[in-house]
Amino acid sequence: MAVMTCYSDAGGSLSELVLSPATLVSTPSRWFEFEKRWNDTLAAHNISALHMRDFAHFRGEYETFRWDEPRRRRLLNALLWIIEECIDYSAAVAVYIGGYNRADCTYRLSESMRPYTMGCMGCASRVTRWAKTQGIDKRDLIWIYERGDQDQNDLRKHWDIAYPDGAVDPIFLKKKDAYLSDAPRYIRPFEAADLIGYENLHAHRLIRRKQGNQVFSDLRRPMQRLMKMNGADEWGYFGEADIQRACAEWGIPLRAAV
Repeated sequence: MAVMTCYSDAGGSLSELVLSPATLVSTPSRWFEFEKRWNDTLAAHNISALHMRDFAHFRGEYETFRWDEPRRRRLLNALLWIIEECIDYSAAVAVYIGGYNRADCTYRLSESMRPYTMGCMGCASRVTRWAKTQGIDKRDLIWIYERGDQDQNDLRKHWDIAYPDGAVDPIFLKKKDAYLSDAPRYIRPFEAADLIGYENLHAHRLIRRKQGNQVFSDLRRPMQRLMKMNGADEWGYFGEADIQRACAEWGIPLRAAV
């Protein structure tokens, strides 16, 4: 039985351009290697955990990085190498919040599916399709989500609909949790998913600014590397037209005319 563990975290928020969940998949043994190397790298830089918003804005324990760009690059490069070498598959789906809100004016979308659920289920569908090509049964996928993101109850509800066999119920954990341990510890894969979600948010900001023109060479260097990961060619997004089309296909009711 080829058990694979999927860790997910979301970048962005309902007040930003996109909400961008990301999912990373690997075997338990490779996750063990990932965690050891990640811990060693953070310890070498006297960092307790990677929080991308704080890291990007030199807040908290990252304040000294403001005056040491070479050190900052070394840390980020080392973490990217770990992701590249330890992850079997990645999925990311950005949901455009403005497009979602406009579709919600026409359809009863917010009562039917929240942006977080739309992004997470989009990631899950990509992972299950990839797993099938690898001969991995969906019942051998373990799903773990960072606990605390908005609308996770909505994800639970739709998960039961999408996977009624109950063999793949998601697990929700804090970024620092007592999962499989006697004492709370950081769940390091969430930090890697946070890195992807954060960079994906900035990539979509650039795409919006460039209005469809060539943007790859203008992407931040971390995102250029991440886009070469296995699965990155299938990273997707729900823009307004996609969301409107999905509402019609899923049979989401129209709002009554005022």
